[in-house]
Amino acid sequence: MERTKAIETTNVFTLLAMVLVGMATPLNVLSERKHKIPKYSKNVLYVIVLILLPLIVVGHFFDFLKYLEYPVIFFLGISVVLSMVLIRVTKPKRIIAHREKAEQIFAIAFLILVPISLFANYALSESGYSLNIGFTLPLIFILLSANKLLDDLERLALFKSKIEPIEQHFKNYSLTEREKEIATHLLKGKTYKNISEELFISLPTVKTHTSNIYRKCGVKNRYELTVLIIK
Repeated sequence: MERTKAIETTNVFTLLAMVLVGMATPLNVLSERKHKIPKYSKNVLYVIVLILLPLIVVGHFFDFLKYLEYPVIFFLGISVVLSMVLIRVTKPKRIIAHREKAEQIFAIAFLILVPISLFANYALSESGYSLNIGFTLPLIFILLSANKLLDDLERLALFKSKIEPIEQHFKNYSLTEREKEIATHLLKGKTYKNISEELFISLPTVKTHTSNIYRKCGVKNRYELTVLIIK
């Protein structure tokens, strides 16, 4: 009895996690892509989530949780697949342009593996195997985690001490010689104080030049500048 209760509790949290992943994935993609999807689409997503979450909790206490497994799996699968389709058919915003190739590869992987996983879950269940949620959720988590890990590794690579800016990129944004000099120091991870001491200029001057650099390049911080300037 205790084991059954533990399994049911696990299923509750698993299903809740699936719904949250199904919500977070498209929201994240929408925030990072250039698209013309109307804003009310997000409201539709929120409504679905607000219906599923209470149903899962109620289903746990009133013993109809098993009937919610496939609707939740379907919601998660459709949510992820549509998100990957969006990645395939839209362009990234400039801040994530550096990882577009990896995004496209993972989109293809999702579009192939998730439907296969859902079909395999259904086929095995029809054959008498008790899979509960099957292996679709672990597969989605593995793919999402791998994608995030690669992105983090790329971000770390951007901040290696030996990175050098591309001169042509400086010219594209009409930076002055002094701004190029300060931008180079910023890209190497140096603080305002370090730059001030090395270039023999005041700290306010460094900050003013930095603000001008960000404005001309259309970025908000050092990381965005690095993504923009470093190839």
